[in-house]
Amino acid sequence: MNLSEKIFKLRKTNGLSQDELAEKLNVSRQAISKWETDQATPELDKIVKLAELFNVTTDYLLQHDIADELAIRTTALEKQQQEILNKQRKNQKRQYLILSIVISIIAIFIFFLVGHYLRFSVNGVGSDFEQLGKYIILGGTLVTLAIAIILNWRYRVKM
Repeated sequence: MNLSEKIFKLRKTNGLSQDELAEKLNVSRQAISKWETDQATPELDKIVKLAELFNVTTDYLLQHDIADELAIRTTALEKQQQEILNKQRKNQKRQYLILSIVISIIAIFIFFLVGHYLRFSVNGVGSDFEQLGKYIILGGTLVTLAIAIILNWRYRVKM
């Protein structure tokens, strides 16, 4: 692979357009185009900047070396793998949040049913059960929300 092919491959691997690369090197887009089509060769200082920008050696740019090509491919694969892992973590966070909301709603509903039952099902017994029902609804709801908040906070800190 010659210099023009390496510049093209490195630019594409790093997701840069010709304009973006030209801006980073303080040259015109046409200069990048000429380098990539083997119509011109970059000056030595631009070769050094290319090597620094793409994290390769100047030897790689100027000579054929299979080990450097493998390093570039490895770097590109590592970037892709990191993006996939980040997407997976984001999906896990979303799923955990949805699950904790659903469980919280179910728990609050259960506390409401128990409290409602105590308040209205035991009519003739007195106001003690009515008060207890109110406390179960309020306390259960607050405890459930507190637990959901703590679990979500701990999960976010862990991730």
